[in-house]
Amino acid sequence: MAMSLDILVRLEEKIDRLLAYKEQLEQECKRLNEEKDSLVQEREFVSQELDRILSRLDFLDQESS
Repeated sequence: MAMSLDILVRLEEKIDRLLAYKEQLEQECKRLNEEKDSLVQEREFVSQELDRILSRLDFLDQESS
């Protein structure tokens, strides 16, 4: 009987560790998704700025032709 109790205690400890690891992974996933969203917004901003600058350069090129 003591052996089966030990097995249940070990199983419970492993389940607790797995649940803690799952929580850790979920937090890391959330952080990475937030970072990804921020990088996507930054990329969109840079892209818009580059388009604006290229348009101005095109306009200046057309004026000088």
